[in-house]
Amino acid sequence: MHAPSPNDPELDHWIATFRGPLVGLIASWGATWARAEELAMDTFAEAWLGRDRFVGDRSAPNAVGPWLRGIAFHLLAADRRAQRKAPARLDAEPVAPTPAEPGEQHERLRAAFAQLRVEHQEILRMHYLESTPAGPLAALLGISRKAVEGRLYQARIALRERVARLVPTGGGR
Repeated sequence: MHAPSPNDPELDHWIATFRGPLVGLIASWGATWARAEELAMDTFAEAWLGRDRFVGDRSAPNAVGPWLRGIAFHLLAADRRAQRKAPARLDAEPVAPTPAEPGEQHERLRAAFAQLRVEHQEILRMHYLESTPAGPLAALLGISRKAVEGRLYQARIALRERVARLVPTGGGR
């Protein structure tokens, strides 16, 4: 039996199908976007190295998605534990200043988004920020495509309602 190369078609398929939603999911768990991208790639590396331990059909997205989600969750938890244990560095890079105010509408959207339930934030990030269709999201989250579409619908309604509550009323702009 030959060992697959790092350019294994199975691994390439997992990355093509799940990279975007996995990054969005990890970011929704609180990682920065840059760290979420790193952890997603680490997830694929761990999955590929441990593929022999996978039980199920490795070509079935509904089986692979939850497996990858579990690996990502454990990698993020380990990453957080390591950060808590790491001593503070005196030579650490200073934190970059935040960019200028992005505008009133953007701030309202950001504030409204922060008020959403976690599952609504998660599905919106994965779908819109990572441009992921409902099928891969369903496989990654271990739910049906209809459930993904329902969550997206409910999340959009909730976001729209929260933004509307934040719109200033009266004689102002």
